[in-house]
Amino acid sequence: MSKLKSVVLKDLVKTYIGNDGNLFTAVKGINVEINPGEFVTLLGPSGCGKTTTLRMVAGFEIPTDGEIFIGDENVSRQTPDKRDTAMVFQSYALFPHLNIFDNVAYGLKLKKMSKEEIKEKVDSILKLVGLEGLGLRAPNQLSGGQQQRVALARALVMEPAVLLFDEPLSNLDAKLRVYMRNEIRRIQKEIGITSIYVTHDQSEAMSMSDRIIIMNKGNIEQVGTPKEIYEKPATAFIADFIGEANIIDTKIIDKKDKAVTISIGEKEFKLSIDKDFEKDEDVLIVIRPEAVELSDTGNTEVSIKSSIFMGAYQDYLIDIDGVELKIVQYDPQHKKVYNKGQRAYINLDGDIMHLIKK
Repeated sequence: MSKLKSVVLKDLVKTYIGNDGNLFTAVKGINVEINPGEFVTLLGPSGCGKTTTLRMVAGFEIPTDGEIFIGDENVSRQTPDKRDTAMVFQSYALFPHLNIFDNVAYGLKLKKMSKEEIKEKVDSILKLVGLEGLGLRAPNQLSGGQQQRVALARALVMEPAVLLFDEPLSNLDAKLRVYMRNEIRRIQKEIGITSIYVTHDQSEAMSMSDRIIIMNKGNIEQVGTPKEIYEKPATAFIADFIGEANIIDTKIIDKKDKAVTISIGEKEFKLSIDKDFEKDEDVLIVIRPEAVELSDTGNTEVSIKSSIFMGAYQDYLIDIDGVELKIVQYDPQHKKVYNKGQRAYINLDGDIMHLIKK
């Protein structure tokens, strides 16, 4: 079904004139290459430029500067109907006066396909999205999750080269969101279509994506797999935005080859580095809360500032020589629980630390 085309954005810029008459640049010269069949998520806070970028790919916004390629074709100035894309919207945008079959078939009818071909394609796509046998129902007879699947089916039935998602799950409750993101990923893998997905929900991005593009204030801060972005965030913004992180100010005490020495409180640690750092440079250490475990023995003594039972995990705040760290310890039913005011130990070393430039 899929035509397996790439999407390339070259020096893409979008500038608006604000209500005050001043220029506002929403997207600031970004460069992206999305491989054929890849599922890529644009992730970032509100106002970061991710939706504007998606709308430029769809053709709903025309770039102020730069180029957009779908496959080998420059589509930068093409209208949406001329591009080989389809959009799944946040609002579903179903026609209330048409049944499910006719909603999905709408685009095919505009293309003047035969009734037999339309029926074959619509029946096939409804089966793919798990709505087989519901074609005669009205949209208001379906749940929110089912309506979202109709919107997905309507986009897929057109057999686009690129499928675009504009925060499609934000109107669903939390449990249904988890189910639908798994369904969308399953369908995308099954047909192998190139997909660009916009969300501000990090759990959606982490669970669905081949790669994530983190955007902030119109710029791309980092591109990588979910694992790369979580374990090796490029900036303090990413470390704080993705999951939870302890971010500690420190200085490089010494540097030798591909290793540096830093300090936390009174203790010194050696870390391997994959970037250029200099002696005496101010840097930030990132430590994920789940990377540290409390015990009765270890290389670093700590005091427990707070201890809160959260069901699946125990939430701690610990102190190391005046430096506070948040720790999350899973499965507290089978592990020793430490209380506020107690002393404990952790094994703190360079393997659980990630260094970023300040």
